[in-house]
Amino acid sequence: MRRVFSEEPIIFFDQDGTLNRWRWIDINEVKKEGYFKSVLPRENVIDASHILKIRGIPIATYGAAWLDDGHSVDDKNWWMDRFVPHIDISKRIYVPCGSEKVEYFYEKVGRDITRADILIDDNSDVLRSWEINGGTGIKVRTAENGRFGTWRGFSFRETDDPGSIASYIVYIRRLAIAAAEAKATGYTPSESLLA
Repeated sequence: MRRVFSEEPIIFFDQDGTLNRWRWIDINEVKKEGYFKSVLPRENVIDASHILKIRGIPIATYGAAWLDDGHSVDDKNWWMDRFVPHIDISKRIYVPCGSEKVEYFYEKVGRDITRADILIDDNSDVLRSWEINGGTGIKVRTAENGRFGTWRGFSFRETDDPGSIASYIVYIRRLAIAAAEAKATGYTPSESLLA
């Protein structure tokens, strides 16, 4: 594995439904060549990711694809090159459709996941798995999701201003880094209050 990620915490953006607008259509249509080239961008989230990149914060994508169909990854990279060119192809992670993203973290990133590694996704189940396995999740609430209130963690709306989204993510990143550092040192606020 060619290592392209540092030890520094990373903010990962899901692609389908987060950076782009997922369309609820027949799965056979989704699997067709060219589908991923046709989806519309979610501009505010993309602009927020660009603000983070400009601020020097490590960002990447972490999404699912049919890895063996000969076109899905190419289509997704074509879309990324067109709409999100500030995330280099070496910082785009694809795992097999239907698999858990966290299962591939060590293989793809080259280290264990930490609380300071943030995943921004539109899927509550994926975010819960990410958090159970040690990361921090942020849900992007869209017109297509967030109707049942099952996600109780950090979130923002797709319609929020890109600058506000980026500032919110930076704030959560600071909290997550502090939590990861506290865990690494064994420090807990309750212990400091008792001392």
